[in-house]
Amino acid sequence: MESLLGEFGRGNIADKDRSREERTIQAHLGEYHAAWDRVFPRFPECRYRRRSMGWEWKRGRRDAYLRSLIVAWVPCNAPGRRLIVNPATVYGRHARAVAAQLPSYHVIGADIDHRGNRLYRMISPLFYRGLSNYEFVREDVYQPDLERRPAAVVFFGACGSVTDGSMDYALATKTPFLICRSCCHDNIGGNTVVVRRPGGVNRFFRFKNYGFARGKAKRLWPYYQYFSDRYQAGDYPRSKVARELMDSETILAVARNSADSDVCRFLIDLDRCQFLDENGYDVMYRDELFFAHRRDGGSAP
Repeated sequence: MESLLGEFGRGNIADKDRSREERTIQAHLGEYHAAWDRVFPRFPECRYRRRSMGWEWKRGRRDAYLRSLIVAWVPCNAPGRRLIVNPATVYGRHARAVAAQLPSYHVIGADIDHRGNRLYRMISPLFYRGLSNYEFVREDVYQPDLERRPAAVVFFGACGSVTDGSMDYALATKTPFLICRSCCHDNIGGNTVVVRRPGGVNRFFRFKNYGFARGKAKRLWPYYQYFSDRYQAGDYPRSKVARELMDSETILAVARNSADSDVCRFLIDLDRCQFLDENGYDVMYRDELFFAHRRDGGSAP
């Protein structure tokens, strides 16, 4: 984390072809990636340049890979619990897929907005006939039901601080497994500002944040749901280790540059890894994917 922060401070981010950032990531996070590859199946490759529209579009391959880890690890390593919760489920597509592959588990897809799930429910019988172990619950990720005792909390892209709210839900319920993908790092701490740069990804994030900023200011549905008073700029960084290296102003600057920078995205996620470690989880991480296992929760990788 300290090395990546130094690269950010020197301005070594968001180079046009991302080759400099790729070398930086390999130099400072190569062991993280190697550790992942020693335990899990081969990480899905993408032929598109990192931080390009093609790269962002192919997140679906990483989501499918994440589902395979859930199906492979949770049943064998979380005895006694038969519940999987997917906060920020939106359409419930991934939660339904997990439920179809794990018929002995009850899978809850939770989201503050029910419309996406209702829309997908119209076509889901084409893919998941007779699916009876999936349930949608209308719920604010920042105010979840803490009476549940999931075997795993899983999610497949949760914008900004929604990721942190979902992680805190896993911590609060002492969930054995947290298996997830982070998303939209620019929106941590209530931020809706993106540093302007050329390129399709930057334009997309700036357009998205234009809507987020308006919705947040006027509390328009559903934009305001991504933000919470519990996750303001002063609440970041989250880990004790990161707070020794940077202040809230610095990590906010990191977030504002994250649309075009792996270094910035990984800095935010490494802070999350440290936060989970400080709260009793062993964490493996690669390219926005987290595999975290509670140290007192049974066998682990």
